[in-house]
Amino acid sequence: MQTRAPRLPRFGVSVPPSLAMTAAGVDISMGSVKCVELSHAHGHVTLRTHSEVPLPECVVIDGDIEKPDVVTDIIRSFRVKNRIRYAHAALSEKKSYLYQIIVPADQKNLRDAVEFDLEAHVPLPPSDTIFDFEVVRRERSGTIVSVTAFARRLVEGYEKIFKNAGVVLRSLEVESHALVRAAVPPKDKDRVVMVVDMGKRSTRIAVADHGVVSYTATMDIGGDMLTQALMKRFSLDETKAEEMKNTRGFIMTADNADVVEAVAGTVSVIKDELMRHRSYWDNPTGDDLPRPPIDRMIIAGGNANMIGLSEYLADATGLSVGVANVWTNAFSLDEYIPHMPAHESLEFAPAIGLALKSAFNQTW
Repeated sequence: MQTRAPRLPRFGVSVPPSLAMTAAGVDISMGSVKCVELSHAHGHVTLRTHSEVPLPECVVIDGDIEKPDVVTDIIRSFRVKNRIRYAHAALSEKKSYLYQIIVPADQKNLRDAVEFDLEAHVPLPPSDTIFDFEVVRRERSGTIVSVTAFARRLVEGYEKIFKNAGVVLRSLEVESHALVRAAVPPKDKDRVVMVVDMGKRSTRIAVADHGVVSYTATMDIGGDMLTQALMKRFSLDETKAEEMKNTRGFIMTADNADVVEAVAGTVSVIKDELMRHRSYWDNPTGDDLPRPPIDRMIIAGGNANMIGLSEYLADATGLSVGVANVWTNAFSLDEYIPHMPAHESLEFAPAIGLALKSAFNQTW
């Protein structure tokens, strides 16, 4: 008899908004732990608190938390300082198994269909696997769903960290799901959008098919490489190189040619990698499900602040490219300005996406 693989932790008992406690979004990455909590009162969402604590080297390696006590202490500090009691957290897509399947129209129980097909896509015993899925779209031949699976040991490790920190963990999901929830506006939910999160040490790619993450990838290329190129070319310290990167950026003018030349190599590598992943998605093989092509790109992360980058990527890829408004699914910036600088908010996109799970959907 096959052992059933449980879902990712996610609880679904509805409670009135007046009684529900909001949960913070906690994003644990290789370089830091970020925390965002939103407040929902009288039909309006506002930013209640946000924090970031840098992580020393080797605490998180390739999605594995190698020093859980360090992360536990940081989350405990969020509980004490920011009065965080509940949290939504994200797991690294480097440790995930993410794929699409089509469930035939005559199969009514989607979960059973996903579970039956699990071993064909996930090289783990069902008893060691935890999974969840989302409906992408329905077609005449059946329902296309996006499945995410993780090793049980990884999920249990995160649960233990939050428990030891005294914070109730309400859900876990792949970090790209949180990124898309924050960055993709309602008007793009019926399109296929590539969301690019350009961090300091790596660049995360998530393809959202009708609002559902259906493909992810991570490049070991980040903004630090751009900063280091400027430091070397102009003999600057890190702070001044960061300032130059964000103020002069990738604008191809005569008086900025030296800056563009310094970072062009790294920017070109990032562009080529994005094109490679776009080509993979847009050209499914005979064994893959048909996929609508990518027709939009949204960039987030700290390095999305680089002036001229979105325009360069638009010219190079032929796509519509824009810088994310990570508050687009929380509130209108015409009505409320959060106490977080715009350039900083781009770095908090996954944490904001996690916090959004409580802002509107008060479930337990």
